[in-house]
Amino acid sequence: MKRLEVESSFAIFSDVHGNLPALEAVLKDIEARSIRTMICLGDLVGYGPFPNEVVALIRERGIPTLMGNYDQGIGFSTGDCGCVYRTEEQRLEGAISLQWTEEVVIAETRTFLQSLEERLVLATPAGEILAVHGSPRRINEYLFEDRPLSTLARISRENPYRAILFGHTHIPYVRQVEDTTFVNAGSVGRPQDGDWRACYALIDASASPQEGCLAVEFIRLAYDHHRLKKALGGTPLIGRFPGPEGKD
Repeated sequence: MKRLEVESSFAIFSDVHGNLPALEAVLKDIEARSIRTMICLGDLVGYGPFPNEVVALIRERGIPTLMGNYDQGIGFSTGDCGCVYRTEEQRLEGAISLQWTEEVVIAETRTFLQSLEERLVLATPAGEILAVHGSPRRINEYLFEDRPLSTLARISRENPYRAILFGHTHIPYVRQVEDTTFVNAGSVGRPQDGDWRACYALIDASASPQEGCLAVEFIRLAYDHHRLKKALGGTPLIGRFPGPEGKD
């Protein structure tokens, strides 16, 4: 498992899902704030029309990136993204996305996805922080905010870090459980919390463990949604990307 020394303030983001305009907006905002360290928690590809472009931008910027379940499925051509579908509409959307993304990714993209690791330890002034995609237990486990306290407490005891950073659910939140701050970064490309704007989180890791919950600020950014929809129109993708009008 890799270990990365970071400053007290850094940014995290997750679940870009091939949405290049949203990623560009996030990176521009982070850089405007003079935040030097940013971590991507995975799921670069899937559903969106720009898988190769997203991966190329992440590679170009040298952003430390974890493997998401979709990255794993496409990178290793497993024929399965590890997703959970609750309706027939979602299953159809997922099947089309998986097939199309598998067909269009170039060799460089696939090689990069294969190279990603599932865990990263961040050494911060506040102590060690664990970064994953879904949970420390499984790459595709959904840790929603309403998970029982006992579940998160068990994860905290099994992974005694100052904080655990993750994504996968596309819904941002912060929850303090025992000595661990759980931070879900939300989603850059496909938020599922009713706000269409790209989401990322700023972490202040200067507080000591005795001071309790880490300081976390969620940033929401509008992006060029028209550009995204125009690109989607040139593909068979039927992924849902609600925009400022509240429509896909």
